[in-house]
Amino acid sequence: MLESKIQKEVVTWLLSIGCKVINLKVANRKGNADLVMCYKGYYIEFEMKQPGEHATKLQKIKGRDTTDAQGQWFEIHSLEEAKDAIEMVEVHYGL
Repeated sequence: MLESKIQKEVVTWLLSIGCKVINLKVANRKGNADLVMCYKGYYIEFEMKQPGEHATKLQKIKGRDTTDAQGQWFEIHSLEEAKDAIEMVEVHYGL
């Protein structure tokens, strides 16, 4: 499945659960995560990838910067992975 189709499904679902979502692809800066969101007061980034593809070294470094700043960063390949990531955030923060 194309990354754009996966991203559209993920964004639709995130909005349905009350996330504030920003698509950073329009910012056109190398290494930025594709989606930045606020969920129940917590900062999360998703780097969207097609199945079988992985984040670049620069994307992983920027993801580490996010986690170092107490945010959450995930590499996402499907709607199911996005749901799992949000569930991990909920468990981690006791939501």
